[in-house]
Amino acid sequence: MGASSFSVRSFTVPSVDAVTYGAGAFDGIGDLVRRVGGSRVLVLLSGSLVGSPVEETLRAALGSRLAGVHSGIRQHVPRADVLGAAVRARETGADCLVSVGGGTPIDCAKAVAMCLGTGITAPEGFDDYRVRFTYPDTYEVPELPADLVPHIAVPTTLSGAEHTGLAGVTDERTHVKGSYSAPQLMPRAIVLDPVVTAATPDWLWAASGMRAVDHAVEGLLSSRAMPFTDALGVEALRLLAADLAHSAKNPGDLGARTNCLIATWLSIFGLTNVGVGLSHGIGHQLAAEFDLLHGLTSAIMLPLVMEFSAAQTAPAQRRVAEALGVDTSGLDDPAAAAAAVQAVRQLIEDLGVPHTLRAVGASRDRLPAVAAAALGDPAVAACPRPVSRRDLEGLLAAAW
Repeated sequence: MGASSFSVRSFTVPSVDAVTYGAGAFDGIGDLVRRVGGSRVLVLLSGSLVGSPVEETLRAALGSRLAGVHSGIRQHVPRADVLGAAVRARETGADCLVSVGGGTPIDCAKAVAMCLGTGITAPEGFDDYRVRFTYPDTYEVPELPADLVPHIAVPTTLSGAEHTGLAGVTDERTHVKGSYSAPQLMPRAIVLDPVVTAATPDWLWAASGMRAVDHAVEGLLSSRAMPFTDALGVEALRLLAADLAHSAKNPGDLGARTNCLIATWLSIFGLTNVGVGLSHGIGHQLAAEFDLLHGLTSAIMLPLVMEFSAAQTAPAQRRVAEALGVDTSGLDDPAAAAAAVQAVRQLIEDLGVPHTLRAVGASRDRLPAVAAAALGDPAVAACPRPVSRRDLEGLLAAAW
């Protein structure tokens, strides 16, 4: 047997039954519900879509199988909102969940399925199933029941929540976002239809696209990076560089919007296989503390984190630069890494996304608490440069 430079690694294929994409894919939602065995469907709908053609399509497609439509879920999925949706699911006898919207209703649907399967009925019940992480590499991941209510996800943004078995739920008392992880939290089916995104505001589409960029970049820079996820991340960045800014300004270009939805799908494989890094770990806690979109935290933190780990990740950052359209042939590794950071910053400028904590209304005196919470976030484990609380405080100060 020949020698290998690789240690034994494993790639986990997400346990989704089907991903349907392209203009008109949403029209088949009724068939997907039948395929997963749904007879009483609770729809978790983004508030912006209430009364929209999307809701009308759902009602027509599901007919008598529609048990109810639930909306009003707040950003970052507070525990109380999950419990309220779970009560609605129990009252209606729901045996299938359909989420339509951004990461908020999608993560809420995952958490509702968890509540139904585990019997969580009070806020403290979430503590029994939360992932616990101690830096640098100690995880406690509680098991969930094998059979959860099936969930079909229809995203209207580029957050990528639909492609993972991870859910984030915020403890309102502490403002800390907890992570919940199990393969069975993965939606059974996913619909990527650019037509459904028509009502998504241009600024939200652009900001959520930065989250997809963050997924791809941090997957490439992860200390656990592998060739398969590298290839997917590079292609995701190539598609986003070509179509993200254009599709934000031209929502009627369904081809460009489809490419961005596909790029988001490609970008997310790294998160569940090689991890992400500091931008995500810090961003989770910034978002929960200051009620920020994750796309904004990515725009704020990603370039700074890339600079922080440049000495450890310069060859990977060269690939980021090239995927974003930079010719690095005459550059050494440090210069190529600097070019990658500049390319990301230029994309942020092109999108018009705010990129400082001051600009998004954060409170500077709360940043030390954010740093402390981030050090307990599982995402930071994949950063190739060892990190301390002081490092995190320094990055947050630079982000101000």
